Amino acid sequence: MARRSRWLPLLLLALARPAAAGWQDPAALLRSRDVTERLQAVELLRTSEHPKTERLLSGALGDRDWEVVERAAEALGEVGSPKAVGALIDVILDGPATRVRRAAALAAAALDPDEALADVAKKIGGRKTATALEAFPLLASAASEPRSPRNLEKLLGDRDSRTRAAAARARLTAAREDRAAVLGELLESEFVAVRAAALESAANDPRGGQVDLLGELLSRPALSGVIERRAVAALVSGLGALEPGAERVGEVSARVARLCGSVEPAAAARGPRLARAALRAGLVQPDDLRAALAAAFEHDGEGVRAQAVAVLGNIDAPWARERAIALGEGDPSARVRHASLSVLGAETVGEEAFDHAWFAARLSGDADPRVRERAAVALGRAGLEAAVGPLCEALEAAEWKVAAAAAVSLGHTRSAGAVDALARLSRSEAWRLRGAAVVGLSRCLRKEAVDPLIAALEDREPLVARTAHAYLTSLAREELEPRTEIWSAWWAENRDRLRMIDPKEVADRERRFGYSAPAARIYEGLDVMVLESRGDHIQKLLKTLGIDHRLSAAARVVNDGLDAAGVFVANCTGEIETEDVERLEWFVHVGGYLFTSCWALRETIERIEPGLVRKFETTGEVLDNVLASPCAPGSPYLEGVFTAGVRPIYALQGAHLIEVLQPERAEVLVDSPECTERWGSGDLACWFRLGHGVVLDSVNHFDLQGLELASQLKKREERMAYAMDHMGLSHARLRETRKAKWWENNLKAAREVRDLSVFQLVTNFVRLRRIQGK
Repeated sequence: MARRSRWLPLLLLALARPAAAGWQDPAALLRSRDVTERLQAVELLRTSEHPKTERLLSGALGDRDWEVVERAAEALGEVGSPKAVGALIDVILDGPATRVRRAAALAAAALDPDEALADVAKKIGGRKTATALEAFPLLASAASEPRSPRNLEKLLGDRDSRTRAAAARARLTAAREDRAAVLGELLESEFVAVRAAALESAANDPRGGQVDLLGELLSRPALSGVIERRAVAALVSGLGALEPGAERVGEVSARVARLCGSVEPAAAARGPRLARAALRAGLVQPDDLRAALAAAFEHDGEGVRAQAVAVLGNIDAPWARERAIALGEGDPSARVRHASLSVLGAETVGEEAFDHAWFAARLSGDADPRVRERAAVALGRAGLEAAVGPLCEALEAAEWKVAAAAAVSLGHTRSAGAVDALARLSRSEAWRLRGAAVVGLSRCLRKEAVDPLIAALEDREPLVARTAHAYLTSLAREELEPRTEIWSAWWAENRDRLRMIDPKEVADRERRFGYSAPAARIYEGLDVMVLESRGDHIQKLLKTLGIDHRLSAAARVVNDGLDAAGVFVANCTGEIETEDVERLEWFVHVGGYLFTSCWALRETIERIEPGLVRKFETTGEVLDNVLASPCAPGSPYLEGVFTAGVRPIYALQGAHLIEVLQPERAEVLVDSPECTERWGSGDLACWFRLGHGVVLDSVNHFDLQGLELASQLKKREERMAYAMDHMGLSHARLRETRKAKWWENNLKAAREVRDLSVFQLVTNFVRLRRIQGK
């Protein structure tokens, strides 16, 4: 039904034509100069009987409009016969864009996969190798007896990484009886891209016979994240291919237990990650994994125990909660205790399951300040009056991060008892505490919090004054000068009639900030500060998109002031002074969102929070263009970043690649096998929570993405195809601009057609934050 719905407007228009302008049959419509009419013709042929349906649709495969070709191919796959395969082969091999060629391949697979596969296989090794390899797995998976072309083995060692990967996909898809043996050979390849491609194919087209092989692979001590993630996915798919029942459940549990019991910490940590994937796939129930995970909870490696605790967040069972509580109280590792509090205090934990007394005990009694900060953050729940006392006591903590987290959480409780404590703290001698108090007051949603916020407008620390002014402005919905007398007068006039509204109660919030909303609306009213630097220039993109922002620079962040409810973007190189680091550290811990690119990983993030992620050390400067892949299934942050048939290319300009040190806290969202193959690491984007805030890092530049670096493109049609394949250019946009002269030049085209994949990733964080009322 979903597939047909997108055609409905065209069909309704077509059916309305007899009354409006006289009926024209599809053959006549296909000759029209109007693309809309040609698309209507394709839909009519797909949904109604016509004596020349197949002939007309086959002819439409030669249309000059790429969307007409794509839809004609799709229609042939539904209503055509094997005779249409010949015409589809031409599109498969010579179609202008990946999505068009893919539509033709799927159609041929539906009509006569054996004939289509034989025709395509003949082209492997010649000038059409790239497109033939692209289509081969789609056809082979549907063929009755696929055979591997003789020259495929040679291509597994080709000079080009993408050719090797495509050959691996083709080789494994063609294997049936010898599937396990072929997979084993591919997994021993010296090339990471070959191994990764084989694992991706094994996940997409699983066989139960691959389970032992993948289990052995995951038990090896040294695996890159790129390979491990794909191996886990392939193993889960292979387990899912087994007959459902007790035997399969036992097999899953045994695999998890075997990994958890490994003496090698790296291998043992994969046990909990396999358990999480199996749970998400519905292969087992939580109780099925209780015994299997036991060894991980007792493992000598703190990283293994931390991973095991993190998995408990996916398990709704009394034993899981009891285990998390025990580790949160008694594990000797602060890292493990932090993981426990993160699970038990997650926002998704309901009111009945949340034990505020337990968190209060951790807040006052844990030896590690990071754990106490996590406890303070967790206690920041609306209406939780029982948390006010413990949080007020924590305002006296020796570590400012603990006190600041407590101040912000006090505001989140919305308690009347929080206002007086925060008002007193707003007069502290320490700017970090005054600032945290202002953030807390702005979260209270109480009228008695407004007077101390107005007083904070005169604070000598710019970030305190700016945070107060930003909140008051959002309250008044008008821009007034940041002077106490002006705001006092405004408050006197409006106090009685003003209603303090919880952002979460705004009925149209999800609609206003949904995925269809333009970027300018997502950032509307938000303080966006950009660090000017030598490498990256996201401000150019923000200007193009009409997003208001401020510019700062090294040694200027202090005086420019930060709004804790805002966004800070550290362009590469991200070099800042010590006082800047202190302000950004405060900014994130009290709730700000920090986005960084490239060198800012080392120059900004590592200076703010060392030990979570760091720059992966390479033997040379990383200069490359690599295909990027999503690697966090189901993540809301990836929504719209990787649209169907689009593979972004990350331009690495001296990039600082990512090495994740605590995977239970930092999640990798985007990776690249070919980057791993050439540089040792393929983790391209990751994020983590820090205090009340969030940090996101991407290894590439925000502005240097797209056609400006695709110097291999010489023809306008090549640029159009590149924009569609790697930048998500739509058929409609291409149609509007097809005759534009700027397609003749890379730089000119880059100014008109932008790769927004990385910016979309950033925007998703902002969007979800605003939907949640944060």
